[in-house]
Amino acid sequence: MLVAVIGAVALILVGEKALGKGLVLGTLFSIVNFVLMAHLMSLNAASSRTRASAAALGSIVFRFALLAIPLILSLRLDSIHLVGVVIGLFMIQMTLLFDQVLRKHLPFARNT
Repeated sequence: MLVAVIGAVALILVGEKALGKGLVLGTLFSIVNFVLMAHLMSLNAASSRTRASAAALGSIVFRFALLAIPLILSLRLDSIHLVGVVIGLFMIQMTLLFDQVLRKHLPFARNT
């Protein structure tokens, strides 16, 4: 979230207010998506196979609908940029990937 806020402030300072808003909005929805995914995964583990499969499908549909909200907002409102929202939606995945690359290639970034 810190990277998104710093990026948004930088974008706003250079005159790209809509792109900065999109970045923050997408990142917020991405964070909510990951929190929901973690919470719902633990609930589905103790169920029967059929019930767990139905719950997993419902969870995916719900989370995709949640991720569609900022995309739809960006398409309807000129004050929110679509590209910023898309980058924000992938911000957590990019951060996790970047962290793994750093841990692999930088000896001081590894956990021992």
